[in-house]
Amino acid sequence: MHSRVKKTIQDIQNLKIQGARNVAKAAILALRWQIQHSRARSLNALYNELLDAGTALAGARPTEPMLRNIIEDATRYAFLVLKKQARNIRDARRLMLQKEDELLQQMDRDVGQLAKHGAALIPDDSLVLTHCHSSSVTAILRKARAQGKTFEVAVCETRPLYQGRITARELAQHKIKVTLVVDGAMNLMMKKADIVLVGADSVTSRGDLINKVGTSTLAHIARLHDVSFYSAAELYKYSPLTFFGQRERIEERDPKEIWDRPPRGVKIHNPAFDVTAARYINGYITEEGIVPPQSLFAVASQKLKIKI
Repeated sequence: MHSRVKKTIQDIQNLKIQGARNVAKAAILALRWQIQHSRARSLNALYNELLDAGTALAGARPTEPMLRNIIEDATRYAFLVLKKQARNIRDARRLMLQKEDELLQQMDRDVGQLAKHGAALIPDDSLVLTHCHSSSVTAILRKARAQGKTFEVAVCETRPLYQGRITARELAQHKIKVTLVVDGAMNLMMKKADIVLVGADSVTSRGDLINKVGTSTLAHIARLHDVSFYSAAELYKYSPLTFFGQRERIEERDPKEIWDRPPRGVKIHNPAFDVTAARYINGYITEEGIVPPQSLFAVASQKLKIKI
């Protein structure tokens, strides 16, 4: 396995690369590097290298179905190339690299479409409330501003790693009015909010959302105040395994993120994600449009070519 692939795995595990789409992009670029610099002398050896690298990358963040789905797409295509299309190593490399480039371009097109659909939901003269960091959410807000809409954004800081600061910084850089608030101010800000917009790490077959811990609290409070709650989720974030009864694992992060040296006898629980039930979600903003939670698995299965 190439050192660039190993470095990408470490960066994903250490959260130097954050956000489901950014993680998936980094994995595809790592696979591309593996193909370019492979020393394999046979088609089978090349495929095994790609498969090993893909398996290791997918395992770097087991709670990210977008990562798994995009790697599965790449390796499935690689198998097709080796069995039916490639005549030699050079030909296989060319076809595989072409596929990786297509996947990257598709991801950019998808988020562009998603941003367009999401921007249509942002009311003029409104307050948008968000949580954690999502490049899809910031893309929607940037698109809405480019359309001339006037709005402000309130961002929860999102402890313990403060990913909300990333969102606040990005929005400020794009001249969008933004206020950073502590997580405990969710209810206070919800009284002023017109819409809640969050990202997604995973979506189950039932339409439940798995996202940064605190998201479900935000959704419950939004329902109490009758504020619409939407999640920006490319269809690659659908987890097909949940259709067969498997649950997405809630990642437990290092306790030191919360308290480096806690007193003896203090136990620390640091879940990275929580689950928001479909009934609290008005819709998923996808590249195909606004999809009701109960319909997302069917729309995603069609795009991912999953036979149910």
